[in-house]
Amino acid sequence: MSRCGKRWCASVRQTLGVRLALRDSRTSVVVTNRLVLFFAVAFAAASPAPSAGDVRFQDVAASAGLDFRHVNGMMGERWLVEIMGAGAAIFDFDGDGLMDIWLVQGGRLVDRRGDLPCDRLYRNATERGRLRFVDVTDAAGICADGYGMGVATGDIDNDGDLDVFVANYGPNQLFENLGDGRFRDISGQAGIAADDWSVSASFADIDGDGLTDLYVANYVEFALADHKPCTDDFGQPSYCSPVVYKSTADRLYRNLGAGVFAESSARFGIDQARGAGLGVVAADFDGDRDMDFYVANDMTDNLLWINQGGGTFKDNALLAGAAANGDGMVEASMGIAAEDFDGDGDLDLFVTHLAVQTNTLYVNDGGGWFSDRTNVAGVAVGSIPYTGFGTAWFDAENDGDLDLFSANGAVTAIVGQPPGSLGLALRQPNQLWLNDGRGRYRENKSVADFVVPEVSRGAALGDLDNDGDLDILVANNRSQVRLYRNDSEGGHWLGVAFANVSQAAGVAWLEGVPGTMRRLGTDGSYASARDPRLLFGLASSDEPPVVRVRWPDGSEERFGPLAVDRYHVVERAKRSTGDPPAGER
Repeated sequence: MSRCGKRWCASVRQTLGVRLALRDSRTSVVVTNRLVLFFAVAFAAASPAPSAGDVRFQDVAASAGLDFRHVNGMMGERWLVEIMGAGAAIFDFDGDGLMDIWLVQGGRLVDRRGDLPCDRLYRNATERGRLRFVDVTDAAGICADGYGMGVATGDIDNDGDLDVFVANYGPNQLFENLGDGRFRDISGQAGIAADDWSVSASFADIDGDGLTDLYVANYVEFALADHKPCTDDFGQPSYCSPVVYKSTADRLYRNLGAGVFAESSARFGIDQARGAGLGVVAADFDGDRDMDFYVANDMTDNLLWINQGGGTFKDNALLAGAAANGDGMVEASMGIAAEDFDGDGDLDLFVTHLAVQTNTLYVNDGGGWFSDRTNVAGVAVGSIPYTGFGTAWFDAENDGDLDLFSANGAVTAIVGQPPGSLGLALRQPNQLWLNDGRGRYRENKSVADFVVPEVSRGAALGDLDNDGDLDILVANNRSQVRLYRNDSEGGHWLGVAFANVSQAAGVAWLEGVPGTMRRLGTDGSYASARDPRLLFGLASSDEPPVVRVRWPDGSEERFGPLAVDRYHVVERAKRSTGDPPAGER
C-alpha cells in the first residue's frame, strides 16, 4: 500500500508507460494498453454524462454524536504502520433493528503500557429519522485496546447476533456478543490471537458444517526495531513500500464450536502463498456453491482461493486472470467489492489501488474466470490521480443498478500539499461513480462533502436511519470519522433482514427481474464490515416482488411477494414474517 523508494518509483514509471525502451513483450503490452486508456479518456470526455438523478449525501457525523477521532501514534519516524489507518463496522449489536457503529482505534506505537485508547461502540438512538448515536463502549464491557487495523462481524455461535473480530498490529481480539447489550473478550480461549500484522478478515462457513469460520488477511513482517529508512525520487524521507519487508501468509481458523477455533491454514493449504494482504471477501466465485476467498495484496499477486470441496483450497488467481491487471502488472491492491455489477448472474470484483495504477474491474464469465474491463466500464480514468482504500458497489439512488464508491487517501506525501494539522500531506477527495444503467460509469462530483480532501481508509455502508437507502461511514487516518447520510431522491426499494445472521451468506435476487442478484455477507471493502441486510432498488416499480435466496450450502428458497418501501425479516425454511425490524421508519 505505501509506496516509496527508487524501486517503487521505477514501477510507477513503468505503470504510466513512460519507459521508452521496450525491453520485453510485457512492456510492449503495457504501452499498448495505456494507449487504449488514452483513447478511453478522450471518449469519456466526449461522451454525455448519465443522468445523476438527485444524488445527495451530507456529512452528519458531528450532529449525530459521532465524536470519534483516530490516533495513529506517529512520531515523525515514518513507520509504515502509522499511515495504514483503520476500518469501521455497521451492525445491530443489540437487536433493536437499528444499525450501530464500531470504530477501530490505533493508539501509541511505543510504550504501550498503562491506559490505551480503545475501539468505540456507538448505539444507534435514532428517532423519527434524526440520526443520533450514543457511546456505549464502557456499558458494553469492551476495551479493544490493541493497535487496531480492521474489524469483521459474524455469528460464531449461531445464537442470532453478530460477534466482532478485531484485526490488530499485534495479537488479534474476538468479542462474543452476549445478546444483552454486552460483549465478552474471548480472545484467549478462542485461539485466534496470533501475533501478526493483520488488517482485514472474513467470516464464512468453508466446510458446510453450519459453523462460521474465519479468514484473516495479514500484511508484512514489520517491527519498529526493524524500521528501514526510505526516500522518494527527490531523495526526501518517505514511507517505505511494502516490498521492502517480507510478505506473510494469511491464516484460516476453523470454528470448532463453543467459542473455540483451530488454526487450520496448513490443513486447508492457505499457508502455501504469501502476500501483503489488505482486503478479503468470501463468495462463490466459480458457481459450484461453496465459499471461496479473494484477497487483495499490496504489490504482490492477489489470491483467489477456490474451495476444492474436499477440505482444501487452491490459489487460482493467476490462471483466472485476477492476480494482476490486464497488462500483467501486479498492483497495490487495497479494498475489494464483490457484486454482480453487470447483471449476468455471477460475482464480479472491483479493487482499489495506488494513484497512477487506476482501480481495476474484473468481470467474471460465470465460472470463476475474470477479464480486466476497467477501461471499457469507464472506471479507469477518474481513479488515476487517487489512492483508493475502502470501496463498495451500491445503489445510491435506488434506480436498480450498482454505483461505486471509493474512500481515498495517499500513502506518500503529495507534492505542494502542506501537512496541515494532521501532519500528513496525504489528503485526497473521495469518489462516487454512477452507473448509466448499461454497465458504464461516470464520476459524479456533485456531492460537496465527498470532494473535501482527507486521508480516508475504511468504508462501511448501511441504512442507519432505516429510510431505504444506504449511508456511508468513512474512517479517516488521524482525523475524525465521517458519516455521509444519503439524502438522495430515489426510487422504490425493498429491504431484507435475516432472522438468523449466521445464514446471511450466499446470494439473493428478485424472481423474474434480471440483473438484481446481490451478495449476502458483511465483509469486503478495506478493514471494514457492512450492514448485513440487503437493499434492492426498484426504480419506479411498486409491484411487490418475490425474493429468492441461495443459502451457503447451495439450497434455494423463495419469499414473497413482499410489500415495497419497507424491510422484511426472512428466516430459512420459513416465509417472510412480514414484520419490519424495530425502529423502522
